[in-house]
Amino acid sequence: MSETTLRALPKINGFCLQRPSLMPTLVFISLLLVASLFFVWSRVEVFGLEYEISKLEGDLREARKETAQLRLEAASLGSPERIEQVARDELGLRLPAAEQVVTVD
Repeated sequence: MSETTLRALPKINGFCLQRPSLMPTLVFISLLLVASLFFVWSRVEVFGLEYEISKLEGDLREARKETAQLRLEAASLGSPERIEQVARDELGLRLPAAEQVVTVD
């Protein structure tokens, strides 16, 4: 077997050269990856929330339209002319004769 000998690293202007460490590079790449994933996740969430808001606004428009229709229907059903017509046609009621009217003092 051959033995490997370690050579001393050269010195330049009094500074000893060292092999570069990969740890700072890996940490930087990891942080960049985490920041990129967070950005993508946040954009996906924004699009999802925009879609949900749009759907809820459509539901709100439909509910307001239905409310307006129901108010119109309630107003037409409560009109005195319609009540009188239903009383005469469907219930068979009629106006009282003069002798049936009693005045209370």
